[in-house]
Parts: sequence; structure tokens; C-alpha cells
Amino acid sequence: MAQRPFRTIDAALGWLFSATNYEQKKIVRYNTREFNVDRARAILEMLDDPHLAYPTVHVAGTKGKGSTSAFAAAVLHRWGLESVGLYTSPHLMKLNERISINFSAISDAELLQCINMVKAPVDRVTAGGIHLKPTFFEIFTVIGFLNFALRKVNAAVIEVGLGGRLDATNLVRPVATAISPVSYDHTAVLGATLSLIAREKAGIIKAGVPVVVGRQHPEAFGVIEATAKAVGAPVRAYGRDYLLYELPGRRFDLKTTRRCYRGLRVPLLGAHQRQNAATAVALCEEAVERLGGRLSNRVVSEAFATLNWAGRVELFSETPPIVIDAAHNAASARALTQAVQEAFPGQKAVILIGIAAHKDTRGVIQALLPIAGRFVATTIDSPRSEDARALAGRIRSRCDLPVETRTHRRDALTLARRRAGGGLMVITGSFYLAGELRAILARQ
Repeated sequence: MAQRPFRTIDAALGWLFSATNYEQKKIVRYNTREFNVDRARAILEMLDDPHLAYPTVHVAGTKGKGSTSAFAAAVLHRWGLESVGLYTSPHLMKLNERISINFSAISDAELLQCINMVKAPVDRVTAGGIHLKPTFFEIFTVIGFLNFALRKVNAAVIEVGLGGRLDATNLVRPVATAISPVSYDHTAVLGATLSLIAREKAGIIKAGVPVVVGRQHPEAFGVIEATAKAVGAPVRAYGRDYLLYELPGRRFDLKTTRRCYRGLRVPLLGAHQRQNAATAVALCEEAVERLGGRLSNRVVSEAFATLNWAGRVELFSETPPIVIDAAHNAASARALTQAVQEAFPGQKAVILIGIAAHKDTRGVIQALLPIAGRFVATTIDSPRSEDARALAGRIRSRCDLPVETRTHRRDALTLARRRAGGGLMVITGSFYLAGELRAILARQ
């Protein structure tokens, strides 16, 4: 019997984290040497292509793709699929969260098993040259695919990591795809215009596979629609093929080409989350039809009611009010601001913020100003982190509000809570910050 490469999860994760991780490194231009699907494809072939063992839906986009994926997984499960995989990134509090089945994260034992199974194929690929060594994301994507196959899921919802065209997840053969709103993020990697960014996102579109398109800027939608037409993929567009009607109490109706869903409500704050939910329903309609069924109002309503998607405009606490959101670009920050204004009209918040240095910090700060009463600037747990003092300087250059700094995040949280008293506090700027501080708050 072959000896396992790793006997403990710590040893296995040590090996995994030794791979190049572009989530932590300085920005590298999106190119076919650094980013491609060839390494992941080779590993998957050695494992008998586990990603083809179950139906998938594939979701790209700049903002809302994670929430759209979660909504879709919830709907598919409630529709009747006993076991639905969900692959997302980044994680909020623990790496295991990225791979879940029915929203239960992969266990350490399962993760260890999968790492042990992928190590030999990874080593064989790497033997061709150090430049062929798979990245952390590529290896972990393979682990996700493998775990879903081992657990015999009925279907999986796969969120793109970065871009789409050259992303390791783009090896799936989906029954339906979706592209959530495209905006400016990772511009140093994907390109500086919406057209260039949308072209990378549209790389997930497959011939004959329907693509559901979320609310888009006309420039981005034009690229997506042209790409779909070129490969023969049917397009279902927000505002044309499916329409959302806002109702009092943050409820909404949704009219699609197949039916009307009435009185829906999602647990996440903000109109943008209702739009993400609408895109997820349209996506699931396409997927379910290809799986031999159809959705009902009851299925969708119950799926949304049971969803818990932490750190995405999450009302973590009502007394005192604490909102946690991983917004890290201007578009997401604007959506967060609108959600807070809707839920807490007229209130100003203490905003605890930490952000990566390469992000559009000015755009994020500007978007948050309408709800800001004061700021506490801190760092994030990443080599990419903006220095707290530099971040404070950027904030002061945009407004006259009080700004304080704390390099250590726990100290920053303590200060922000003291400044907020019993009033509103918003934690935002990064998945790293949202996850770390949410975990601290959960233990208190």
C-alpha cells in the first residue's frame, strides 16, 4: 500500500502554501505564461477528470459573483438536488470554506485526503520545469473538483477566481454560465477599460451554453453579447429577459421569460444583492431545465430564506448595529453605501477599513463618504496591505472627518467599537479584514 505523502493537515497545507499564490504576491500582468489552464488540465487528466463527473454552472464577474454563486447553490439544493457543491474564493475565515457541499465546508480530513491525491500529479507536472509548477489557486481548484467527485455531488456551482478566460475554473463544461456586474478591479492585471475586463470575464462563455448576464454597463454588455454571439451561446440579460420589481420591506418580484416569482426576500442587505439573487434565479432556470425540471416560487423563496452568506453586506449584529462587508473596489463600496443607507437611513457610521495597496483606494473612500461619520484605518493580513498611516492620509485627502489609525487589527476593532458606542459600525475594505474581525467578534 502506497504511503501517504502527508500524515497531518498542517504538513499538507505547508506544501500547498509553498506554491505561488497570486492572491498574496505583487501584481503580475494577466498572461498565458503566468495564468493558464494547461497545468490544471494536466493534473485533472491524471486524476481521470473529476470536474466532468457532475453538472456545473460557472459564474464570473467583478462584483457579486460570490453572492450569485451562493444564491444559485441554495436554489439548486432546495429544488431537489441532494448534494450541491460550491467553490468560491477567497475565503472569509478559513481556507476550507472555499470548498463546500450544501454550505458545509470541506473537513480537514477530506482536505488532507485530496491534497495527498493531487501531490503526485502536481509533482509530475512540475518535473517538466519549475515554470510549469502549478499555482496555489490551480492546485486548490483541482482539490475542489476532486472533492466534489469523491463526494458524488449532484451538481456544483463554480465561481471564477480571477478574470475567466485563463482561470483554472474555466476547464469545466457547464450547463449554464453567468456573468455578474463587471466593473473596475484588478485593472493592473485584467486591463484598464471595461471592454478589456469584460473580454476576460466573457472567456467563460461556451458554444451553445446559455449565459445569464447581470446588470451591466453598456460597454461591458456589448463585449459579452458579441462574444456570446460569436460562439453561439444564448444570452439572457438583466432588464431585458428577466426583470426585478422592488416592493416595500426589501421584498421584490422577479419576472423571467419562464414565470413570475412573487414576494421574494433575501437575508443580505442592499438592492445589489436582490439583483444578484435575480441573476441566480435566471441562471438556475437554465440549469434546471437542462437537468429535466423547472423552478417554483416556493423553491426560490425557501432557498433565499435559509441562505447565510457571511461577510457580504452582512448585518452581523443589530444591537449594536455592525455591518461587515468585503467591498474592495469602488463599485462594491457604492453598493455597500446604498445598502447601509437603505437599512439605516440618516445614520452615520464609524468605518473600520483596511485595504490592499493596489486597489482603487480613492474610489472606495469616496464611495463610503455618504455614510461615514469617522474612520479607523488599519492593515490587512497580507503582504499587499496598504500601510495604515498611508491609508489614513488618503482618507484625509478626501474629507475632513476624524481619522485614527491602529496597525494591529484587534486594536483597531477595539477603538472603532469604542468610538461607535452603541451606534453603527461598518467593517470593510477586504475579505481578509472582514473575515479576521468577524471571527474575533463571533468569539466575544
